[in-house]
Amino acid sequence: MARTGKSTVDLIIGENLARVRKARGLSQSSIAELLGITFQQVQKYEKGTNRVSASVLFELAQALSVPMDDFFHGAEPTIHNDLRRSLRAPSLSGDLSTVKSAAVKKALLSLIREVSAEPDEDDPSRTRNRPH
Repeated sequence: MARTGKSTVDLIIGENLARVRKARGLSQSSIAELLGITFQQVQKYEKGTNRVSASVLFELAQALSVPMDDFFHGAEPTIHNDLRRSLRAPSLSGDLSTVKSAAVKKALLSLIREVSAEPDEDDPSRTRNRPH
């Protein structure tokens, strides 16, 4: 799947790259030369137009003598809420796999998702403590 637009993390990495580079008194050309790329590529990294690969990020950290996490300063976790919920969801690999009826399995999955979901703070009709 093609990526569209600039990601927040890519922008933060780029801003941090520019900050570290300037603090070291280096030009985009000097960084490009260290990495064996064009200064235009460094510009694209700094603007967040192009994503910095893990290997390039590692090389940048080595060349600039900074820890890799310096490039992520200011970044917040960007995992989507659905993924977060699925990571916290109970494992469904146990007895549920023995349910033969697709309709019953679907109903059970729906129930499990409903009771394990955190309430939507924007939806006042959903509360954590519902009456039984």
